[in-house]
Amino acid sequence: MSTTAALKERLARLGPVRDVSRRPLPSDESIPVVLRRTDALDKGVSVARRLFAAGLTLKQAHEAINKLAALGWASCAIAKAENLALLSAELAALNVELRRRRPILAYASEITAMRGRLGLSQRDYADFLGIDVRTLQNWEQGRNKPDASAISLMRVFEQVPDAVEQALTEPVT
Repeated sequence: MSTTAALKERLARLGPVRDVSRRPLPSDESIPVVLRRTDALDKGVSVARRLFAAGLTLKQAHEAINKLAALGWASCAIAKAENLALLSAELAALNVELRRRRPILAYASEITAMRGRLGLSQRDYADFLGIDVRTLQNWEQGRNKPDASAISLMRVFEQVPDAVEQALTEPVT
């Protein structure tokens, strides 16, 4: 008897295999999250099972586990219906921190407040971010709205201004 035939016979004795494949969640039914490994990932299968229960496909859960192991972090999208507090607690017990992305809504007052907390004039703030001062003025006065990447850059600049300065400038030699 060939190896393939023997394997098929063994699988037939186990009974029908349950199909657990499903389609990925549409973006309007999911929440983007970031997973961060806090310690050794010694229960990867348990993490994958929990992520699958939270709406990921098996392939997505597997990819998340591989990224957690290799990089220490992974991003994915879970079902909106999922209880985030419960999921966070369960993953924390498995050495994985669950982080929700902040909404990318920016109101004119929020942009002005971010700049104000840094104590910068519109000109200085625009120069640091590499944008035209008129663009910043339009954002702050509510005439236009910045895109998600500009909002992200402003948030990072507010939290870690030195990192943004280092990334966007270079010493003159």
